[in-house]
Amino acid sequence: MPTSRPLLHGSILRGALGALLVCSYAAPASALTLQGEAAQDLTATVFATSLGNPVDVAELPDGRVVIIEKLGAVKVFTPGDEDPEVSNISLVTGGQNEQGLLGIVADPDFAKNNFIYVYASVVQDQNNRHQVRRYVLGADNKLGVMKPVIDMGLMGPANHNGGGLSIYGGFLFVGVGDTGKNNNTPANHIGSCLNLANGKVLRVKLNDDATLGQPADDNPLMAVNLVTGCDTSSEMDDDPFVMRPPEKRVYAWGFRNPFRIWADPMTGKLWVGDVGEASLEEISLVEKGKHYGYPFEEGSKKYTNTQQTFQPTGTCMGMTPASACVAPLLDYTTKAGPDNAGAVMGGRILDGCGWPDKWKSRYIFGDHEQGKVWSIDVNATRDGIVADSKKDFANTNGVTAMRMGTDNALYIVERGAGSVTRIVAKAAPEATPGSCLTTNPTPGGVGGSGGGGGATSGGSAGSAAGGTATGGSGGAATTGGSASPSGGSGAGGPGAAGATAAGAASGGGSTPTSEEGCGCRVASGRGSAALGLAALGAALGLVLGRRRARGG
Repeated sequence: MPTSRPLLHGSILRGALGALLVCSYAAPASALTLQGEAAQDLTATVFATSLGNPVDVAELPDGRVVIIEKLGAVKVFTPGDEDPEVSNISLVTGGQNEQGLLGIVADPDFAKNNFIYVYASVVQDQNNRHQVRRYVLGADNKLGVMKPVIDMGLMGPANHNGGGLSIYGGFLFVGVGDTGKNNNTPANHIGSCLNLANGKVLRVKLNDDATLGQPADDNPLMAVNLVTGCDTSSEMDDDPFVMRPPEKRVYAWGFRNPFRIWADPMTGKLWVGDVGEASLEEISLVEKGKHYGYPFEEGSKKYTNTQQTFQPTGTCMGMTPASACVAPLLDYTTKAGPDNAGAVMGGRILDGCGWPDKWKSRYIFGDHEQGKVWSIDVNATRDGIVADSKKDFANTNGVTAMRMGTDNALYIVERGAGSVTRIVAKAAPEATPGSCLTTNPTPGGVGGSGGGGGATSGGSAGSAAGGTATGGSGGAATTGGSASPSGGSGAGGPGAAGATAAGAASGGGSTPTSEEGCGCRVASGRGSAALGLAALGAALGLVLGRRRARGG
């Protein structure tokens, strides 16, 4: 079994190397080198270096960049200032395992509410160790008021903790790991226990404090009374399945460690990188109410009844509710990495404003252990991939995240190098933060409160096509005119949501009729900084990093 898969597979960090990486300012600026077409079309510049185990990043529409580190540091970089403001979230782990501060995402309406969300190991009780919290990030770059979004039910032993966060249509998606128990034959079946949150992707409400963190009304188990479950335990192996009331926050199940996830704002489809056990790493296109196989299947590898003594008849179809195991879009062997290891890092489609068209139909993903980032072509409907289209994108040192900002740039986090690299298209127009809203458009949003005719504040309904946002009272024609694509309860179009809304909610930027100009707008527009990143290895020290000059 691999022994070098920190944070993702529950193994020990490569000791001496890890110590050097997090304790020395002499760490390499970045190991990232672009490859092939990426080297021809794109420019990479180190954004920040000498970081102590960076795990995730969020670029905000006002130009600030927030980098989180595994041991709890939240570092906020302001344009023109090399020294970040540092806040710390108190954790219950010393960094010797996969626990810690693991994920961050900014609210699509950050320009109005200043909310960021984090996934962290903060409670001594192992049965409720992980929380998803909402913080107000002040103009002084310090964390302000905290409100829990999820504070119960996320078990957190040493390994497979998850940490993926993404927002779509007014809902927060959360990737939660299955709690561990590494074994060459999968021995942990908690991902199929539908009364527990671990080993799942959750979907919860965001848009109203009164219902914050509650299950989405159309989650798949909302109307189900009893499901296939198991008694609460952090490491489920050969215990029998039993019928139990459902965990209603569950959106999809059958995962091992969905560490990085991304909701496509154009389709609402959720792309999930699920870290494998001993055979295969996988990228899945996740839909509501589906079983993604684990532990009955690992990628395209199927385990037999003799290997899975705990499985019900028919594997995935033997569960209640029944769902056939869904095959991944792609999988690949773990054995290409050092020590026969692999740890997939889910990414995103490269909808960069002003980027060459060919990149806008490519999904990138990486592998923490193999030190690679690849691209693969997606089909025209963005719900599948093109066979034999995988290409090298970059060589890295411990990639943990890949996220687009509202500033026309792709940010890649490298744990091994202790750095974040900023990548832009050579041919792209220079864009100010928040100006390229087609880069990461956000559907739905908080619909607004316009009150008829020429109402003000018709909402930040979002800038993408569709979603399930219901909006506020400013959108529907019953309270004031008809909602346009950029405000109220309608599905947003590209461009910023308007501040005029209800009547003819038109202040949010027009929907471009072609790719010309790619929807770039002045910096006053609202953009999503829903950037999630990837996993890090176990950390030893906490270093106050200094930012390198920002390029591009």
